[in-house]
Amino acid sequence: MERNLIYELTKTLQQTEGLERDFQEMTTSLREAIERNYIQKIQLAAGDQKAFAVEHPPKEVTLLRAIAPFLDEKGRGQITDITRSLLFAHTLQNVNENVTSLAQDGALIAARSSDGTGENLNPQAAKIAGLLLSIALMDKF
Repeated sequence: MERNLIYELTKTLQQTEGLERDFQEMTTSLREAIERNYIQKIQLAAGDQKAFAVEHPPKEVTLLRAIAPFLDEKGRGQITDITRSLLFAHTLQNVNENVTSLAQDGALIAARSSDGTGENLNPQAAKIAGLLLSIALMDKF
């Protein structure tokens, strides 16, 4: 007797439990890959940018921090909010400057990677990286 491939295919497609499980596994795997390959790197870069801004604040932030101890509780709270906003703006400016230097002239440029090899960076990718980093920074401040 000949195998009826259509019958076997129909029987396979009818068993939705396996298909649902396969889609669930693919979704989980895709989510984990995106988290590992993109989200974690964006969050790490945002954390580094914030740490740099906190360690190297603009002079306005330094001045406001020096004034804060002489204010009442409400005034200190306002100073804290203002310094956070200034640090955020300063960090965004630094990110924008970095993106601009990477994407200068709208052409592919050579850059040094951490392992010392040269890579061509697409200016659009640099802009997207800057945008994603800016979005991630909103959560950091």
